[in-house]
Amino acid sequence: MNSTHDISQTVPTNYKEALKSEENENWKSAMNDEMNSMRKENVFLTVNINTALQETPRESILRTKWVFVKKSKPERYKARLVARGFRQIQGINFDETFAPTPTFNALWLLFSTASLMKWEIKTFNVKVAFLHSFIDKPVFVWPLQGMEVPVHHVLKLNKALYGTK
Repeated sequence: MNSTHDISQTVPTNYKEALKSEENENWKSAMNDEMNSMRKENVFLTVNINTALQETPRESILRTKWVFVKKSKPERYKARLVARGFRQIQGINFDETFAPTPTFNALWLLFSTASLMKWEIKTFNVKVAFLHSFIDKPVFVWPLQGMEVPVHHVLKLNKALYGTK
């Protein structure tokens, strides 16, 4: 049997499955790591639902969910809190979308110059890079089960959350 196949069978599809899993301590740790990263990056703040409803209609408050990934070599457990951004309403939750993707010509110019100048090209990964993006419209999300949020409170995003526009 393929080892990748074995790994994918153990990945939970939701919060309850993660808690019932034989690997629940690893999944809990991954969720805690994610929440700690979000707190460190000041991704959201907790606000009373009535305060949120003064800025946005109830139906535009986004639901969230956990997405789990198990990586091998070395074995790592990852949990991402994602918003169901497909429910965002243009003009209320966002004005426009933008992905800073270089064009083919820009990449060609970069690599040609690097080759000509005999530059060494390196890559790097910015941990939780998506969480560094500021947003310009108020976006609110419902807290997930397991999050320590007071009753009648929601999360107001200061920065982009996975899944938002």
